[in-house]
Amino acid sequence: MPSPTVSVVVPVYNTEKWLEEALDSIERQPARDDIEVVVIDDGSTDGSADIARRYADRATGVRYVRQDNAGLGAARNHGVRLATGRYLAFLDSDDLYPDGALSYLVELADRQQAAVAVGDMQGLPPRPNPAWRRELLVGERVVERIAQAPGLVGNPSACNKVFRRDLVDSTGVRFTENTAFEDVLFTVPLLARSPLTALTPRLSYLYRQRGDNSSLMDTRSQPLRIMQHVAIVEQLADECRDLPSDDRDAVYRWIAYMQLHYAWRAANGCDDEQLDEFAVRMHTLFKDIPVRLATEFVSNAGAGLRAAAIYEQDPATIREPRSALPLRVYAGQAYLGHTDFDAYRDLLLIREITATVHRMRGSGPAIALEGSVRAKGIDGEPGQVRHDLLVEIGDGLARQPVTVLRRTGNDLRWSCTIPVDQLPAGRYDVRVVVRDNDREYAVPPGPQQGGRGTRGTRPTRIGDRVGWLTPGPDGARLIITDTAGAVARSPQWLSQMGARQGRSLWGRAWGTARRTARNRLRPTPPAAAPSSTAPPASPPPAG
Repeated sequence: MPSPTVSVVVPVYNTEKWLEEALDSIERQPARDDIEVVVIDDGSTDGSADIARRYADRATGVRYVRQDNAGLGAARNHGVRLATGRYLAFLDSDDLYPDGALSYLVELADRQQAAVAVGDMQGLPPRPNPAWRRELLVGERVVERIAQAPGLVGNPSACNKVFRRDLVDSTGVRFTENTAFEDVLFTVPLLARSPLTALTPRLSYLYRQRGDNSSLMDTRSQPLRIMQHVAIVEQLADECRDLPSDDRDAVYRWIAYMQLHYAWRAANGCDDEQLDEFAVRMHTLFKDIPVRLATEFVSNAGAGLRAAAIYEQDPATIREPRSALPLRVYAGQAYLGHTDFDAYRDLLLIREITATVHRMRGSGPAIALEGSVRAKGIDGEPGQVRHDLLVEIGDGLARQPVTVLRRTGNDLRWSCTIPVDQLPAGRYDVRVVVRDNDREYAVPPGPQQGGRGTRGTRPTRIGDRVGWLTPGPDGARLIITDTAGAVARSPQWLSQMGARQGRSLWGRAWGTARRTARNRLRPTPPAAAPSSTAPPASPPPAG
């Protein structure tokens, strides 16, 4: 065979179910005569070796080598050493090349004189679109630096790409051995140092999702895998320190994205000792990652609090990201509290916060209210008086801080007693306000359905007057009326009471009708027959 244009390295380990289909996808490439296939059998114990040998005997340009089991990274490195093509490509033995895909990537790299060519890849079965695909779907193009397509770092797979052999040799990159995530330290440095990278939206690779825990990607939540991933990104960060700042930020952005996700995995999968080690290593890693990059991947304040805990080396908060510190207000928005708020402010933005009022009762000349504030990451101890959370009646006519009853999930349940004896009869909006020194934020009302919203209450005596709560589109509303007018009770409560009484009367009537019908249908027992035995005669009188 003349010198091949591209060498495809195919590591094989116990994939007899899919191997023949994978190899056939190479044979269907239109420029098959320019393709060298290097099959590395990594000590398979099933029928994969027989399939690979038969393929090597019948197909052209195939090298079959068997080695003792050493893992995917070692098998790929062995294949790279044996390959002789100008370009390198990688096909896992349970995956597929779409028809013409490999040949097109090679042609694209040649046409654009690119050191790397990248195509689209999809799962079998399909999975949700990852963010990095946006870099491809805009159309075919060429970039000179990774900063021009930073999302590509989020696709460290070697399989939907072809690499020029001289770039691989000059950078000295290798697949990581004896660990998962073996692609990262091979692919990302090549993307970062490629002088020209060609991108195409054309589908170039189909990878199989087995879903049976036989793939390394199915074990990512295990503590061993979590620590292996930390080790990989530590090495990647070291290797990218000499890149231009915007290229380095592209790599750091991906590290932040991945490690914030793995922090969630560590919080749920590691014991205390493992989590302590994770926190130390993450703290060291994140020293070089600006907070602004981590902020891009924080979806709520609880996740942001966990990110801040990584910077602070705080394993307890990584495990349970909650804050009972006073809420903060900045630029008209609410934030979780933190001891170093200015440093981590952007991580602590509460993207969704709502308040509801659940019940009211009279307390002399005051009303006692209960409700909740809902926000991810919020916390509080029972009995804690929260001067940062105020219940306000009307437009500042009366306001008092809340007292924490308990926290349930992301709901902080509270109570508050507010004197209203000085308020004239009327209708008053009831709202919850976050107060931070002289800055305030009105908490939006929660949903009015599903049992979590404000509910109407029955009339309650307040001193010598009567009041009740009624829900509205903007939250709760307090109605106060003189005792003489108390007959004008809460319409909602009256309607609810009427409905309850109606249901009760209907139920009793229905029960009575059913009992009557059953009694009518019940057979009448026969009358008792007269006895055939006459009672004994009275004894004769004495004497």
